[in-house]
Amino acid sequence: MGLAVGTGPFGHRPSGPFDFDPPSHVTFVEEYPRHIRAVKDGAIVVDSDRVRLVYRTGSLPVYAFPSEDVTVAAQPEQAVPGYVTVPWNAVDTWLEEEEEVIVHARDPYHRTDVHSSSREVVIRIAGEEVAHSTTPRILFEAGLPPRFYLAQDDVRRGALTRRTGLVTGCAYKGYASYFDAAGADAIAWSYPEPLPEAERVRDRICFFQERPEVELTVDGSIQQAPTTPWSGTEWIERLPRTADRRMTSSADQSP
Repeated sequence: MGLAVGTGPFGHRPSGPFDFDPPSHVTFVEEYPRHIRAVKDGAIVVDSDRVRLVYRTGSLPVYAFPSEDVTVAAQPEQAVPGYVTVPWNAVDTWLEEEEEVIVHARDPYHRTDVHSSSREVVIRIAGEEVAHSTTPRILFEAGLPPRFYLAQDDVRRGALTRRTGLVTGCAYKGYASYFDAAGADAIAWSYPEPLPEAERVRDRICFFQERPEVELTVDGSIQQAPTTPWSGTEWIERLPRTADRRMTSSADQSP
């Protein structure tokens, strides 16, 4: 999510109005003052500190590099003469400075905040209570609904079983693993090894409040189900068929 996707100002569903009529499609290019490298088969094939970040309506941002900084197959970037883009999956590893970047280029306008809360949160699946908490941690993330992460002890013992072979990635939170419930596949997730921005939700469990099987109640009020890319289970079938089904494309990300 961020500037040009989701509910961002130039995304599919902007969360607020402009005071003018914006065009249906915009392209925005800015300098990105970070050293970006990419590694393929043990060799560095992208090495640049002259990076541009290119945003287009409805798309995640992409890196653009001077063509002389790239030694792997690339496409010209029409928005920046003399620059090229490299498909995300064309290399093995992307690095910003010395830190690996997963799933897609990070949007500097994207923000993730985690707050401790005393709200009473109740989760029901198909009408049956499976979790109850008064100590949730709420993750507020640009372009996504607030997510209520619950301590494992607040989830009824035996209500969930860990789902093997399903891992998705988020450029801001890390890799997520999933849980099934009776009659509800991949209904919840957690981040066992989160990135620093999401450290405070480590090992906590969050339920898909957008799924029809889930009823989320906060302080006694049933919450309206939001619409997100994870409102059904079709996203599972869209993931790459790798050994652990770890997502490495820029088309989707973890919830």
